[in-house]
Amino acid sequence: NNFSGGVFKCVRKISLYDERPFEHEFFLRIQKLFPFIEELSLHNMEPPENVNEPWSIIEYSHLTLLYFFQVHETYVKQFLNNTKTYKPLALSYLMALSGAERARRCREKKKAAGLHKLIKQQDCERKRLARSKMPPAKLKKLRLRQQTNLRKFRSKSKLNPTRPSPPESSFRTKQSKSKALNRILNALPANKDKQFELIKEIAANLNIVKLEKKFERNQQSLSTDVKQRVYDYYFRDDISFQAPGKRDSITIRENGEKKKLQKRYLLYSLNEAYQLFAEENPQAVISCSSFKNLRPCNVLYKSATPHNLCLCIYHENISLLLQAIDERIHGIKSIDLNSFIKLLVCDDSQELCMFSNCSQCSNNFKMKIQDQIIDLFVIIKWSLWSTSKEGRTVKIDYEGTVQNCINILQTKINPFLFHVFIKRQQSNFFEMLKKDVTDKKCLLQVDYAENYSIIEQNEIQSAHWSRKQLSIFTAHVWSQSKTYPLAIISDDSSHDKYTVAKCLEHLFNRLKVLLPSMEELIIFSDVDGIGGSVKRMVYQDVLVGKRCRNANDFLHLIEQKNTSFVIDELSPDEIEHGRDGLGLIFNQVKAVPNIQKVHSMTVIDIHKIECKIYSYSDKKTIVNF
Repeated sequence: NNFSGGVFKCVRKISLYDERPFEHEFFLRIQKLFPFIEELSLHNMEPPENVNEPWSIIEYSHLTLLYFFQVHETYVKQFLNNTKTYKPLALSYLMALSGAERARRCREKKKAAGLHKLIKQQDCERKRLARSKMPPAKLKKLRLRQQTNLRKFRSKSKLNPTRPSPPESSFRTKQSKSKALNRILNALPANKDKQFELIKEIAANLNIVKLEKKFERNQQSLSTDVKQRVYDYYFRDDISFQAPGKRDSITIRENGEKKKLQKRYLLYSLNEAYQLFAEENPQAVISCSSFKNLRPCNVLYKSATPHNLCLCIYHENISLLLQAIDERIHGIKSIDLNSFIKLLVCDDSQELCMFSNCSQCSNNFKMKIQDQIIDLFVIIKWSLWSTSKEGRTVKIDYEGTVQNCINILQTKINPFLFHVFIKRQQSNFFEMLKKDVTDKKCLLQVDYAENYSIIEQNEIQSAHWSRKQLSIFTAHVWSQSKTYPLAIISDDSSHDKYTVAKCLEHLFNRLKVLLPSMEELIIFSDVDGIGGSVKRMVYQDVLVGKRCRNANDFLHLIEQKNTSFVIDELSPDEIEHGRDGLGLIFNQVKAVPNIQKVHSMTVIDIHKIECKIYSYSDKKTIVNF
């Protein structure tokens, strides 16, 4: 950095090279010692120190050409930035090419001259000959090095997958490309907008194009309380029903372990279920999409419901009639049962409206349905479930005018609304009881499951048509401290009042042991899932060679599972011995008036019961025995 001889007025070109960095003071000295330089060459890869400090401006009055050869970017910024260097004349600058850039330019020239493929073939032949002359050990090392380099290249490609499109097709022939293109086009939906959206998404995934996000949406996380409410809502018996079959299960992974859950099927579409949830929980702020995403995996869509059995005749017949007059009502293209109920009544939560005693909505069917029919005399077809002459329940097809169908629908509305209101009230009452149980006040649900057919692994054909059956009386009890699923197995497959009485006797004796502090018991009928669960466990054992020949074997197979199920056996002899005593009681019992409409009974004392149409009703009837 030392120059002797004073000012060099005749020097026009300077080339600077050093392994140490050029500091700002060095360039100040150059400008003062060589005031008339016109060309300056720099070669230094070391950045100067104190880059962020303010530097005085250096003026190069005659500089017209800058030549950068392997320099650090700081020097480029220093000379081209007007706040650091003043250059009154027009300045040209050249950047020296790196070795990689020179090699790339050489390859491009060879490609342009048509020599690229020839050189590549010659190179491949040269390397092949070299490999053929290599000893095995050296060839093995070469292969290992090539594999290592390939892995590095692939890992590098994953980090930066964007690459220019190849100039030539990757397909060998036009035919193979055409076939692949046709397969893709056939897989796309018919809608053009959907095609464009999918292709754009694929292009973005392959980094061919980049999709710009126009805006970022503020995400508001749902509270734990709302999530739990939605989760519990899906499992309510008035929203979804539990499949009773032994094969109606789904396997999920929970904390890395497999777990089997009984399937449940929604009674409504997801949109309908969301609307009902929003009406019941107006304070819970949740979108329809979030509500759908919180659906438990074992709660399946309504559309996934298998062959339906044990459906309600009230709901199904109304649904069949509505399907027949679909699109024949002015202003209504299609209507579901829930919307149909809202058309008929002012408020579907009021007893006055649902029992058809409201003066304001008594003419709703005539005004909103009957008077809105487009053509009353068009011939249509419909179906109804009814009892045949042989006493069987069958679906019968009918044909007639729209007027005939409307008249039949009108006769079924009052029983249907009555049934819907009772069903909703009892469901709400049941859910309320489950939340309010204590160890003294417990809730019990009982029902018969479908009989279990005894099977053997590798059984012969004739055995398939002569299977013995076991009856399964299921129950589930809720208390504050614990819940118990129970099942009573019997070789007697009858489901009459005598077997029910003995099953309940067994059940009450067991509950005295399980819940010794219980003082009050509320009983609901119909429980699903327990029978299917125990049958599935026994069925799985039978498939691996274990035998189940009677109720006792069934009991032992369940007990070996070490599950939470409480299993008892009821022998046919015990049922037979109780018939005489129970027969006398049943012969002397007094009939309860209108028992078909009674859905709540409370025992007041040994000779008196209180009857209600539904549990929340204020109207009650006392029956004395």
